[in-house]
Amino acid sequence: MLPMTLGANIGTTFTSMLAALAVMKPDSLQIAFVHLFFNIVGILIWFPAPIMRKVPLKAACLLGFYASYWRLVPLIYILVMFLAVPGVCLSISLLYGASVAGGVIVTLLALGALGGFIAWWWRGGCYKVVSKELRDERAAELAEEMGDWIRFWGLGLRVPRFRV
Repeated sequence: MLPMTLGANIGTTFTSMLAALAVMKPDSLQIAFVHLFFNIVGILIWFPAPIMRKVPLKAACLLGFYASYWRLVPLIYILVMFLAVPGVCLSISLLYGASVAGGVIVTLLALGALGGFIAWWWRGGCYKVVSKELRDERAAELAEEMGDWIRFWGLGLRVPRFRV
């Protein structure tokens, strides 16, 4: 499924390239090329090496795992990743225009908060969200439901601990 998703991303870049060529304005062509090269570089980083390929796949498994417990997880994910994170990044970049010192301080605070969350997660915070027992129970349910498909695809019979 990952190769098809990556191919679809490249397909959308060529659609934007055709639209930019129809308009023939330098700014629209520049943005279309940025879109194309951003996706190509992303594919070159995440797809060729199997160990790197596991990162987005395990992240997707993690999101699906938590969504199987709480139906609001996808909505929260969309709001955070498409509104909150870009909003914080835009705010920080605008803050640098107003005050470099303020921008540095807020950047360090944001990185500290991110580092604190990662440290909490790696020290077992993920098990406070969903316990090990519930994870193992869900893995057994998955193994029972999927049966031979799990063995066929080599997915294993346990839900990973998701420490990506």
